[in-house]
Amino acid sequence: MASESAIATEGLQQAQPAAPRSWLRRLLVFGVPAAYLVALTIVTLSWGLPVARDQLFFWLVLGIAAFSVPAWRSWGGLALEWLPFFALLVAYDRLRGAVAIDQPGQAHVDAQLAFDKALGGGEVPTVWLQQHLWHAGHPRWYDYGVWAVYMTHFFAVWVTAAVIWRVARERFRRYAVTAVLLSLSAFATYWAFPAQPPWMTGESIKMASVDRIVPEVWGQLGVGTAQSLYENSDFVNPVAAMPSLHAAFPLMLLLFFWSAGRWVRLALGLYTLAMAFALVYGGEHFVMDIVAGWAMAIAVHFVVTAISRSRRRTS
Repeated sequence: MASESAIATEGLQQAQPAAPRSWLRRLLVFGVPAAYLVALTIVTLSWGLPVARDQLFFWLVLGIAAFSVPAWRSWGGLALEWLPFFALLVAYDRLRGAVAIDQPGQAHVDAQLAFDKALGGGEVPTVWLQQHLWHAGHPRWYDYGVWAVYMTHFFAVWVTAAVIWRVARERFRRYAVTAVLLSLSAFATYWAFPAQPPWMTGESIKMASVDRIVPEVWGQLGVGTAQSLYENSDFVNPVAAMPSLHAAFPLMLLLFFWSAGRWVRLALGLYTLAMAFALVYGGEHFVMDIVAGWAMAIAVHFVVTAISRSRRRTS
């Protein structure tokens, strides 16, 4: 009996240190994500939405780390996989601005006008939509919806990348390659075919004047954005309109998650159409820009899928 009592006492003594460790682990697992969300909320309220590439990626990577405390050993892999991803997209941002032309008014627009007029029965869809739906200075409820859909462009693809890395890491590289290849393909087109957006064409005699609805609604809302550490006016290219990456990315998401089920396809299909409407109605893109973006997203998807299948067969 004495020996059994001694063994029980020894086991209890060995178990006691585990309790503080377990308590500390739970504190970190729940406390670090909570601290991250509080910090993100404070920064957003104080300095604005982190829509700039560097600001967004900083908070995304920090968020992945915060929600991966139990798997902290994966943080090295997180840096190794996300830094090249970020670097390629920064290169895209810089190159897009570098190929801007000195006289944007001379960028291509005749083909877009002809395509859109043929589709709209002689009228440019952007002009028709704004004449029937837009009330300058007095946004309607749907204008705020257009602003919200447009704003998802800055978050949806990259937040999805973070979620994929966290829950389905084996698919992350394929997703990242698709997003980067689509961005670089668009850049090549911007360089070869600088194209005017509708709001710019509306300042000439080729088309009736149209407003940029998203910036006007944005001004009404008074929502600020956090300042980028590296982006400046040199990164702006007003004639990087063909193809529309805003339109291409939602379709990219639809194709990537096609196998996820009918309801996912329906939701992402509606998102793709909603973004297209927001871009055309908002004066940001011609319909031809949208179609070109969709075509590029489809082409990139099938190229990446073919390469992925080929590598699986040879491995």
